[in-house]
Amino acid sequence: MSSKPFRVRRVLHRGGRVSYWVFSATGELHRRSVEVLKQYKESSQQTYAYGLVDHLNWLDANRLTVASVRADHLRLYMNALTGQGAGVYGVAWRERPPLSNSAAANVATVVKAFYLTSNQADPSVVAWFSRDSSIPQHRRRAVTQNPLSPRRGSARPRFLPDEIVTALFEPGVLTSARDVMVVTWLVDSGIRVGGLCGLRFPDLHLVRDHPCGQRKDPHVHIVGRDDNPNRARAKAYHSWRTSPDGYVNDGVIRAVSEAMIGSFYAYLLDEYHPNQHLVDHEQVLIHTKGHSAGAALTTGGVRKMLRRASQRADLNSYITPHAFRHRAAANLYAASDFNADLVAQEFGWSRAEQVTELYGRSANRHTMKYLTEAWDSIPGRPTGRD
Repeated sequence: MSSKPFRVRRVLHRGGRVSYWVFSATGELHRRSVEVLKQYKESSQQTYAYGLVDHLNWLDANRLTVASVRADHLRLYMNALTGQGAGVYGVAWRERPPLSNSAAANVATVVKAFYLTSNQADPSVVAWFSRDSSIPQHRRRAVTQNPLSPRRGSARPRFLPDEIVTALFEPGVLTSARDVMVVTWLVDSGIRVGGLCGLRFPDLHLVRDHPCGQRKDPHVHIVGRDDNPNRARAKAYHSWRTSPDGYVNDGVIRAVSEAMIGSFYAYLLDEYHPNQHLVDHEQVLIHTKGHSAGAALTTGGVRKMLRRASQRADLNSYITPHAFRHRAAANLYAASDFNADLVAQEFGWSRAEQVTELYGRSANRHTMKYLTEAWDSIPGRPTGRD
């Protein structure tokens, strides 16, 4: 495939601020896309920049312009992007697998913003994005505001079985104290990998009655920062501040287990302190070996570590960091007698409905009890308990 006409570049501004903008192959800034991307914070700007550059490359590959695009073109573009076979339009423009519905929804968001802010877009496209005329008036409030977004299916995440978690902690699978800490924190808290790699030492309040005064039990503050040296970012940007005494306040406040605290101090004493002279940042997790020793651990480094650990444990599939979050949230949801508000507050979700939508069906520990009773009540069937 020939070189693509548009690409995303990371732009470092004075003062350390970073932007992700679209440039042509000759290095010219694509100004119309910048007007759209400037609306977003860095945490989401990078995601939207890659979504928008994909669309611009698709336009170029199919010899379309913003002015010539119609709603049918955009529907077919999304079909091609998500691998929906019917109605794929134009030549291939990308060498990557189809996007998931979640990733495609991000592309749909920025593509909609791009056409609505462009003074060259056809009026029919603007009207289509503003409202979907194919939907009866009385139903429009109940549907998505972006007709380009793929339909959401029944959300039911996959959960890590206990056997897989046990296998990861078998001797020889996790080969360093840092890796044990990482997996322990993922398992017990379900923290997102971006939040974990973004933790700094002032965020850790691992004693009871910490002077921050915001939680009695040992806890951590997960806060969004755009200046982490490893580019790790917490997904949710809750407001936070530093107290006059230097303590981090607010953000998403998460409780920590005794196992999490113990694994942290084992890593701190055995691997962090011997490399401390190489560290020039406040990040908790670092590379402990090789030419990058002392550098902040990246989210990609965590994923590679889990891939290697999965191979050592002879697991049939690769474990992603986010799978631990689903497991921890579902377990807390069931243990709290399905208290969605409690789970949403602990995990930093803005709405309790997000918990019930994701875990309401899968976490119900009573399901098998009632199913077994129903099966056993079938006339003439052995109960299996004789």
